Amino acid sequence: MMHRLHWRSLVLTGASAAALLAAQASAQTQPSQSSVDSPDPDAVLADPAQQPGNTGAPDDGAGDIVVRGVRGSLLRSIQAKRDADTIVDAISAEELGKFPNRNVAEALANIPGVTVGRDGRGEGRDITIRGLGSNFAITTLNGRILPTDGPDRSFQFDVLPSEIISGAEVQKAVRSSELEGSIGGNVDLRTARPLDRPGLHGSAAVEGQYNDLVEKGGYKVTGVVSATFADDTMGVLIGASYNKYKFRTDNLGEYSITDGTEASYGVDFNRDGSVDPDENGPAYIWPDYFSTGYVLGERERIGSAAAFQWKPSSNFELTIDGIYSHFDVKQSNYRASNYLNPLGDDGELRWNPDSITVDDRNVVTGYSLDNLVAEVLTTDEPRKSETWQVGGRIDWKPIDRLKLAIDGYYGRASDNTGGQNRFVVAGIPGASAVFNTRNGGIPDLAITLPGGRTLDQATNDDFRAHYIGIQGQNIRDEIKSGKLDGEWEVDNGIFRSLGFGVVWTDRRKRVNQIDNQYTTSCLYCGYPFTFGQIGADVVRPGNVDYVLGKLGGNFPRNFPYFDIDTYLAALPRADNNPAVLDPNSCLDETGAEIPGCELSPYPAGFSNQVIEPNLPSSYFIKERTWAGYAQFNLRGERWRGEIGARLVSTKVSSTGYSATIRSIIPRAGTQDNDVDFNPVSQVTGGGDYLRLLPAANFAYDLADGFRIRLAASQAISRPTFAELSPAQDATSAQSGTFIIYNAGNPNLKPTSADQADISLEYYPSNRLALTAAAFYKHITNFVSTVPVDVVITPTNQPTNQQQAFNFVEYRVINGDSADVYGLEVGGQYFLDNGLGVQGNVTYNHSRATSGDVTTDLPGAIPFSANAKLFYENHGIGAQVSYSYQGGFTYAQSGNLGYLPVEEDAYHEMSATLSYDITSNISVYGQGSNLLGSAVKRFNTYRNVPNFYEYSGRAFFFGVRARM
Repeated sequence: MMHRLHWRSLVLTGASAAALLAAQASAQTQPSQSSVDSPDPDAVLADPAQQPGNTGAPDDGAGDIVVRGVRGSLLRSIQAKRDADTIVDAISAEELGKFPNRNVAEALANIPGVTVGRDGRGEGRDITIRGLGSNFAITTLNGRILPTDGPDRSFQFDVLPSEIISGAEVQKAVRSSELEGSIGGNVDLRTARPLDRPGLHGSAAVEGQYNDLVEKGGYKVTGVVSATFADDTMGVLIGASYNKYKFRTDNLGEYSITDGTEASYGVDFNRDGSVDPDENGPAYIWPDYFSTGYVLGERERIGSAAAFQWKPSSNFELTIDGIYSHFDVKQSNYRASNYLNPLGDDGELRWNPDSITVDDRNVVTGYSLDNLVAEVLTTDEPRKSETWQVGGRIDWKPIDRLKLAIDGYYGRASDNTGGQNRFVVAGIPGASAVFNTRNGGIPDLAITLPGGRTLDQATNDDFRAHYIGIQGQNIRDEIKSGKLDGEWEVDNGIFRSLGFGVVWTDRRKRVNQIDNQYTTSCLYCGYPFTFGQIGADVVRPGNVDYVLGKLGGNFPRNFPYFDIDTYLAALPRADNNPAVLDPNSCLDETGAEIPGCELSPYPAGFSNQVIEPNLPSSYFIKERTWAGYAQFNLRGERWRGEIGARLVSTKVSSTGYSATIRSIIPRAGTQDNDVDFNPVSQVTGGGDYLRLLPAANFAYDLADGFRIRLAASQAISRPTFAELSPAQDATSAQSGTFIIYNAGNPNLKPTSADQADISLEYYPSNRLALTAAAFYKHITNFVSTVPVDVVITPTNQPTNQQQAFNFVEYRVINGDSADVYGLEVGGQYFLDNGLGVQGNVTYNHSRATSGDVTTDLPGAIPFSANAKLFYENHGIGAQVSYSYQGGFTYAQSGNLGYLPVEEDAYHEMSATLSYDITSNISVYGQGSNLLGSAVKRFNTYRNVPNFYEYSGRAFFFGVRARM
């Protein structure tokens, strides 16, 4: 209660300060250019020719302002920022069908305070705004929430080709009239409108693509046309893009760490001559699973956008628009994977005691290992995303004092890959290895096969069948919404108008998991036969020469792989085959050996894979919201402001499933288990909540071209859909990993934030712009995932087996709090000779507490910077862009809750060179990731890696035509 009173006092104090400044401004007698007279920011964003003073002649010495090119894009962007009603940063297309960056997420990263997530197989997929991850932002298209093809709310920007986007705004401060649901910021993407530029216009481009890592190319074809007619009162715009290209990423596929005491493992880790009997003694850290490899794939992306406008008079306008995106990814992941636990399946020590070394942080830094199963795995990871949205809007002024806007839309996104993700593993028992950590890099793991051979020399006679995982999700996200916005002009002193509105949204997210996890995934767990025994040719020699070539170290660089279709087609050869015996055929249902039993072959049809819905990993969330707002718009001679509140009602219903464990029986000779589950039961939950969200914004012109803005508000961010699911999944126990995933919580509260902003903006001329902003956010009910130790007792466990099992449940909870504050500074300057420069820096400080762990807020990058140098003159266009993202806390809890995951700094450089052959035709070349940067993460300590991915340098060459 005290906190709410404190916050209300803060808002009232801010409003009072705004009113005092307004009164002072109203009393001034010297007139100046009011922001009331500024052009419509939407129109400026579409056409820089609408800027004040832009007659085609020099303005304030800035030189001719052209529509095309980087300069025109930056001018439109800064004008949109200047004339916005709150703190906004914007990006504009350089010309029709040409966005500044190849990827929408990468383009947004040029905005101060915005950083891009780069672990999307070589493409930016999501963004972080002011240190808050993508789930704290909402992404809209023309003001409408975009559905997502993933299990949460965060929009994956790689589904949209940048050519169908004409602009984007990141709204960093809250307005009562804008959609709620964002703490980090609202991202509104814009598609072009035909009436923005009357007449017939169009562009088309053909492009070739090359990546130095995959050494194969791709191509892209794009086109857009816009036309107006009926005396420019009607217009139609249609744009489309087709892109197909190959890619490769080298990666540290898995480095899942675990820890244990000497007492729990019976190992003298520190080699002091005795095993510490204290179960609560020091815990030592080592990798449980360690795999390196690469991904090969092909992307196909089809995107289109269309719009129709009718504006018969200045009092009425109808707009109908829509987009469609089809994103088809075919990719395979090839890895050499190894289980490095010190104890074997029989409980005997596999590590050579005399070889164990540890450092002063209890990290195991080296050992030699016998009885290793050298595994190789291959996965198919398709993505079949389809996103579309259609909407209509009417802007109507029925009487002079009243403006109305009616908007409605429907959108849907889906990813239908249920049962299409395939994961096959084969292993070679009896191998040995030597392990050593490397500070700042991937550890050494030198593997020796039986007979003294290396892994790349293995054949069908070495590899034994093991795990067969077939899974995937069918995801469907539907959004329908309608809203009414109105503005009643009062024009009574400083009180200019009253804004009001109501919005209704119905969103439904369905995630259906389809797999063989409960049925046939572990039919052959335990490496029962080689492919040579069944006369199958499954093993293929490595299809890349040298994995992770940018890194030093001695780990598997070249290893065989499997064609999954061939792997699965070979398995029926083991059915009813007297040369292959089922090692579990002499075990009863309790796992005990049957006396006098002789092993028998697998029965006919044993290899058939049973793929079915996995209900414990599936869920259905319905979320309905009603919101209404009132906003008082104030304005004086040198200032403007608004004070309002938004009342939001949200109702959530959540349906999931759970299956308790009936029994866990170890499989002979493996670390795997035969897990039997009780019948699945439906679990429902949910609730509703009501929030009143006040907001105040104020802008004051200290002098011509020099403006200060103040903003204060309360905001909420809703939990992701996966976090709201009541489903729980313990199928990992089948592989000997006792972890419970998908432990959602339908009773989660929305994350709330009290926030304040201040910005200074200086626009002395069209050639120069300088901006600075500071912000503060106090976040409560922060949602985080924490590992919790739980003990599970199967309901019908055989008496001759272990009765209870220690699991780790990754549980979603509302954390304690987080505080974020930062500073953003940016500027741009144009010279008369065609040179220009743009740059910005962002400082961000945060602290987040979840349980016993306090770190920087996950995803909050303390320091980032962007710089762009460009030249446009005499038909030549050249630019070099550089971005820097400092190291940051990626996750508060990794595999070990007390070791947060830290990501290293990232440097990105790109360059573009173009030449106008004629006024309508140009050729260009581009390069990205020219520094060859990679994403690197560590589990706090530099010798305990977490993630690594390198995607190569990419180059693009094309020709563009326009009319």
